[in-house]
Amino acid sequence: MALLGARRKDRQHSADTHSLTSRLLPEILDVERLEKLGTVNFLDFGRANSGSLELFNQFPCRLCVLDTADALLAWSADVCRRAAGDEPPSQQQLQHELSGLLRDMGEGRYDMVFLWDTLNHLPEIALPAFRALLGRQLQPGSRGHGFILHKRDAPRQLRRMGLRGAQEIRLLEAQDAPLYAHTRKAVSEALAPALLIERAVLHGDGRLEYIMTVAPPR
Repeated sequence: MALLGARRKDRQHSADTHSLTSRLLPEILDVERLEKLGTVNFLDFGRANSGSLELFNQFPCRLCVLDTADALLAWSADVCRRAAGDEPPSQQQLQHELSGLLRDMGEGRYDMVFLWDTLNHLPEIALPAFRALLGRQLQPGSRGHGFILHKRDAPRQLRRMGLRGAQEIRLLEAQDAPLYAHTRKAVSEALAPALLIERAVLHGDGRLEYIMTVAPPR
């Protein structure tokens, strides 16, 4: 396994505070499908951790880990300040700024992306720019997995998560943070037409777990 762009690892396995069984992960972590791809290119918008690395290591793969949460939240706060001013940033400008923040994605094309809570690190105005940038990095037919903070009264927490097998997600740590809640409708419209939400499951904590696919070019 080639590991690109990794930053900090979780401190210890004992940092686990919660585990979540996912009904959606098995649909994208299908061993037979992944084996047909040969070398699988994974993009993980999380923090390098032992559980995820053990799972990815089952496959011949290249893995890019981007611990972007803190940088995106700081940038998003600035975007919201500018958007409320007399000269709101254009989508072209937002794409340019995001490309600098996410430059560690490199020039590769990925087969699978784990977004975790990344869409909630961005205000709605920045979602189309993120879709345009991410869409250029993914192969047609690529799959993705993540969560949306859907209920506006749900706790706003920055979560660090990882995988513990093809069905289980572990929460490594969580802390209060100024996240941006989005409805599924708003996210679907911002990601279309390149990225399409296939299925979603609403959890009791107010978060929507989803899987998405990259639509083929028209």
